[in-house]
Amino acid sequence: MDLSRYIRTKDTNSQMGRRRLNVLFASSEVAPFSKTGGLADVAASLPQALARRGHNVSIVTPLYKHLDPEAMRLSRRLNPLEVPRKSKNQSKLEVTVWESRLDSGVRVFFIDAPEYFDRDGLYGYDDQSFDDNAERFAFFSRAVVELAISSPMAIDIIHCNDWHTGLVPIYGKHYYAEELAQTRYVMTIHNLAFQGKFDAKQFKATGLPRKYNADGELQDESGSLNYLAGALRYADLITTVSPTYAREIQTEEAGFGLHEILKSRKESIQGVLNGADYGVWSPDIDRFIEVRYTVETLNGKRQNKAHLQHSLGLPVRPTLPLVGMVSRLTEQKGIDLVVPAIRSLLSDLKDERDGFQLVILGDGPDKVLKELKQLEEEFPRRARIIGGHDEAMAHRIQASADMLLVPSRFEPCGLTQIYAMRYGTVPVVHATGGLADTVTDLRDDPENGTGFVFTEHNADALAGAIERAGSAYRNYRKWRPLMVRDMARDFSWRESAIRYEELFLTTITAE
Repeated sequence: MDLSRYIRTKDTNSQMGRRRLNVLFASSEVAPFSKTGGLADVAASLPQALARRGHNVSIVTPLYKHLDPEAMRLSRRLNPLEVPRKSKNQSKLEVTVWESRLDSGVRVFFIDAPEYFDRDGLYGYDDQSFDDNAERFAFFSRAVVELAISSPMAIDIIHCNDWHTGLVPIYGKHYYAEELAQTRYVMTIHNLAFQGKFDAKQFKATGLPRKYNADGELQDESGSLNYLAGALRYADLITTVSPTYAREIQTEEAGFGLHEILKSRKESIQGVLNGADYGVWSPDIDRFIEVRYTVETLNGKRQNKAHLQHSLGLPVRPTLPLVGMVSRLTEQKGIDLVVPAIRSLLSDLKDERDGFQLVILGDGPDKVLKELKQLEEEFPRRARIIGGHDEAMAHRIQASADMLLVPSRFEPCGLTQIYAMRYGTVPVVHATGGLADTVTDLRDDPENGTGFVFTEHNADALAGAIERAGSAYRNYRKWRPLMVRDMARDFSWRESAIRYEELFLTTITAE
């Protein structure tokens, strides 16, 4: 099965930049091949948006156990890749590199190292991280650099993403300062909460000289081995996935212990809002939904809503707002606010025509799922909780819900609220990070507002925002223009790609 066919986009506008760049994009996950969160979507979309602007872009990612080269019709590179695990040339592991080519022309290289990646799970299994993650992703980072060295074209930019590729700038600058003298290293922080933090005793896994096992190098202020801390010190450019998040992470409150490093690099930090791949997330082409629709055929959204209500065993009530949530079920995502907020809103309802229905899809700890399931038991005609990751159901909820909850405590960018707007599903969000950058409160700007925003991160504030959204929904003459306005918003990757292109070129030409 050729999975690459699932990665498509409607944005086919191709423009040559001021210079054709050779970019190697390194990511631990790439949709649809591997995915645990938004990083995979970005890794699938941004390289293709850059390619459409005329740049030569390749992606490198691990070949995990669930990926079958034969079924995916991958091509094997003739020459295996020799990846040292110590020093510049010692303890080499020979690995196969498989290759696929996406419709946009972007090549995807898969690093086939069974010792590290032939296991269930990307980072862990059954809510437990793998004990050897320090070694696994040190190896992957080193493989990225070795792949760049073996490239017949000089690589201008190695674009690293999150801590899993955090050692790439260090390996490149330490072992190949001369060979990669013209190469620049860009590190994108998708979520600062995940840093690749390990006991300092695991430093041996990096294969680097001892001098790097020190404060100001690969250690953070706590004395831990911290791959992201090292990347932030050695990368030529640091980007985050929204302008607001770029500012927030330089504060003690949102810096997760790395704010001092980030403040020292503030001149090298830029926030670039993530985009949406409307070739995947758009109701007029969505292959997962029952009825495709556009602004001109909004009745299709009502049909999707009825289909979802019926399939989940909820009363089919067109006039009752359907509230959706598609998220990891963690404290970061504000799940701790949801149960008390929903319970307070539904407990005192006397008439089934009042209030709303709720559908939540997500993966999380058993304790959280149990608490959410209690909501379903208390309100069997109001709530449905679907545990786990289900891509098709995620699309169905976006197309069927009237509102989407994104109550994150912090949110680097957030993609679900961006997707929601294209489906005419109005976001209800906490004013943080990319949520603040993408959603304007209807109360603050009745003519241009795109959703409902709450500023205090507590259950009462979330409940208040849901109540405001529910009241607005019941006035369809006002609700429909809000839906139409949201569907017209353009968060395609084109503008983000232009901004990244500008930053790459500036970084290359900087003295």
